[in-house]
Amino acid sequence: MTSSHPSSDLYPISTESAAEKPSRLLWWLHPKVALPLMLLGLLLVSPFLYRGYRISRIPDIGDPFDVTAFGTVEIAPADNAMTQCALAATFLRQRGYSETADVEIEEKARTEGWTFASEGVTKWLDDNQRALAEWRKGTELSQAVVIQPKDFRISSTLEVVQHSREFTRLATLQAERCAHDGDLDAAWGWLLANVRASRHVEQHGCLIQRLVGMAMLHSGANGINRWSAHPAVTSDLLRRALADFHAADQLTPQNSDALKTEYLMLRNTLKEATSLNELAGLGLSGADRLPSLQAPMLFVMGEPELSLKVFDHFFGNQISEIDKPKQDRAPTVVGILHLYDLPPGTTKVLPARELDQVFNSSILARLLLPAYQQADAALQREAAMRAAVSLMLASQLHHRLNGDWPAKVEDLVPDIFAEPPVDPLGKTGEVMRLKRDGDDLVIYSVGLNGIDDAGNIGDAAGANRNEAPDQGVRARRPTSSPNPLPTETTPPEKN
Repeated sequence: MTSSHPSSDLYPISTESAAEKPSRLLWWLHPKVALPLMLLGLLLVSPFLYRGYRISRIPDIGDPFDVTAFGTVEIAPADNAMTQCALAATFLRQRGYSETADVEIEEKARTEGWTFASEGVTKWLDDNQRALAEWRKGTELSQAVVIQPKDFRISSTLEVVQHSREFTRLATLQAERCAHDGDLDAAWGWLLANVRASRHVEQHGCLIQRLVGMAMLHSGANGINRWSAHPAVTSDLLRRALADFHAADQLTPQNSDALKTEYLMLRNTLKEATSLNELAGLGLSGADRLPSLQAPMLFVMGEPELSLKVFDHFFGNQISEIDKPKQDRAPTVVGILHLYDLPPGTTKVLPARELDQVFNSSILARLLLPAYQQADAALQREAAMRAAVSLMLASQLHHRLNGDWPAKVEDLVPDIFAEPPVDPLGKTGEVMRLKRDGDDLVIYSVGLNGIDDAGNIGDAAGANRNEAPDQGVRARRPTSSPNPLPTETTPPEKN
């Protein structure tokens, strides 16, 4: 007789599976099975957890300034001094000499007088008259940009900036030749062109551009010093030169502009990089001293997101103070980055000590940011040099008007200055300093240490001006010949 119910033989699992389910669950929960699986799961998610922990250590505050407004400079090519410089560079002609002795002769003609110029130096200058004429047109403009700030990368090339240094060498040589020929008005025109060009190089640029601009200004300052000491330079010409220099100095960008451009450069580069090796390939100093970290390891360490957030806080900290006079800035905190100890509640950035700790745990930020500690010192030295050159021209003018150096900067008020020139590196209310040294006048700022070191500006033989405790120039009395004859028996006077 056939059963009306399905045979159990046809469905053997239906009665056994119910009994087996608890046993299988127990098998998965058995420590010998569950613990290895848990460890495996933790091993798989731990990189993500660790990455999240590292990134969460620093709050996301966004960009430290309006990158959209800052990133694009609206300037027509015809109004861009660097466009004209690039055009002038197409007419540059190379030197016909390369030996060390010939290069030294060129430098001597530039810094000690045209009488030292050789035939090779004269020919090189003559060959570049068209290039100089085109370059001079650009120096008369007021605006300049090499690369739009939003487009900067560490790999960005600045060839036109390097050409600017060559034009400084040519322009200062041209000024020496004009002065030697008695055309002091033309000589000043070339010196002024170099000052303006040094300011153009710095505008809307990165720190490399600021450093090049500083070098151009320092090279030109020696020529201005020699020119102003020429006994045939009149008080009227000095007064005009002082006004010209002040107008050119107004083209100097704010210190924060360079930091903002650097921020965009780093942000753009890191967002595009996938490994530390890629950054090392761009020639970053110190990259070869770190272990070879490929993209997976950088990911686990929270990079580049962690360093990008560190950049937000670091540059926010620096930008808040770097445009202020040194005496008005917040105090710094001892640490790798020398961050400003900003008052609580004034900014969204982390307190300096907390930021310094997070910085130590980052990879890319630890590689890139320490270099910026030297940048502020360079910017401060430039401010002191600009003030010293202005005061040197004013002191030479005073000498023409009164027959002697001013005894103190207050003697220049009100005939030359409306008020005494402030020392950009001194304490609040401190002015630039003057010191008689024989026939010379040492014009100086107290320097980075903020202490008056009696005019030690590092101009002795073999000294390094950047390492000198005071920053300034030495003005020569306008009575001796500015172009000593090169003889073997009488070494030329060095200014």
